[in-house]
Amino acid sequence: MSSITYKQLSIPHLSEIKPLWEELNKIHLADSVYFKEHYQSFSFETRSSKWMKLQEDDIFILVAQTDDSTPIGYCVSIIDIDKNAEIDSLFVDINFRQQGIGRELIERSKEWFQKSNCTSIRLPVSYGHESVLPFYMKSGFFPRLTTLEFKK
Repeated sequence: MSSITYKQLSIPHLSEIKPLWEELNKIHLADSVYFKEHYQSFSFETRSSKWMKLQEDDIFILVAQTDDSTPIGYCVSIIDIDKNAEIDSLFVDINFRQQGIGRELIERSKEWFQKSNCTSIRLPVSYGHESVLPFYMKSGFFPRLTTLEFKK
């Protein structure tokens, strides 16, 4: 088993997580009940454009990688102007799950939020992808509300 290291990325290096994000989008497409067309047309460029508009102090991009620097997981966390924090995107390659990598990505993000004096921390989960809830609950995230979106 190779050792896993973690590195923080700056905004200009977001493309390093693109293949992993695309795998996550495929999972969301498969799991989606009502918005498959959203995930079918969703691109990394569209998704990351939101992140690229942020100041470096308002985004924490953490990558888990193998000995040969291959990215195997990532977590993108953001803070808004009111100090509300959000784990915005998280993924670990299926071949590396159950090794504590996702938990480590979350814990390091929570530490960054605490250092940034955030007032709340949220973690949105796409409807249909509820299978991840037990994992997130182990890290202290629990369902609080459900947001519905109008579909044309």
